[in-house]
Amino acid sequence: MYQKAKYFIKNNQFIKTELFDISELEKGFSVYEVVKIEKGIPLFFEDHLNRLHQSAKLKNKTIPFSDSKIKKNVFKLIEINKIKEGRLKFAVRFYQSDNKLICFFLNPIIPTPDNYNTGIKIMSVQAERKNPNAKIINYELRTYINKLISENAIFEVLLVNKNGMITECSKSSIFFIKNKTVYTSESKDVLAGITRNYIYKICKDYSLELKERKIKQSDLITFESAFITGTSIGILPVNQIDNHFFSVENDIIKLLSDNYKAIVKNYLNKKK
Repeated sequence: MYQKAKYFIKNNQFIKTELFDISELEKGFSVYEVVKIEKGIPLFFEDHLNRLHQSAKLKNKTIPFSDSKIKKNVFKLIEINKIKEGRLKFAVRFYQSDNKLICFFLNPIIPTPDNYNTGIKIMSVQAERKNPNAKIINYELRTYINKLISENAIFEVLLVNKNGMITECSKSSIFFIKNKTVYTSESKDVLAGITRNYIYKICKDYSLELKERKIKQSDLITFESAFITGTSIGILPVNQIDNHFFSVENDIIKLLSDNYKAIVKNYLNKKK
């Protein structure tokens, strides 16, 4: 919860931030989305709504709130808190017959210019999400990862499954580059990231070869470059994973980044 936000919303009701009770989301299970607010606009909001429905469907549930109601709550929260730039989480909690729609601001993730210029450091850990295609709150895993990030002065954590296969990062998708080919884990093993999907589109538009494959942790040494993607961070180069180092100066990363920024700019212009 972002303390500079004075209010959150629960089922259409504005409530002061200091009264937020995280246990509300721990009952039953919750599907959720985290959307970047840029210039007061929820970025790629339609994509996030579509994924919210998909996450619920994978749990054999239907979102009990209309898209228009969710959208109205999100825009109300932006307006009342007067926050034009940030991260906003909207979650639907399923618990017996007591379903709730809860919207609140999160602490911002703001990569520094140096992060984009020289890359970020990541460490790997053996962990995996039970249902990787669905965005479901898992506070136990999130708490563990946040502790690792804080204690090791890293930007992200790379998840490796019990078979030694790389899947995704804790809050982002990951891609690798070798011989002008982009590699990423198979879609069935990861969350369908919003920015990840735009990477696929840009690669197709520019005839860049993109391959999904199983990637062993031991394969890290074979790649030239790596980058992570996410709605909050865009495209962020990686300079180190564990003891493996990667080149940040890569023409493909630059092309993808430039085109993604253009897509974002075009979206925001259309929503003004």
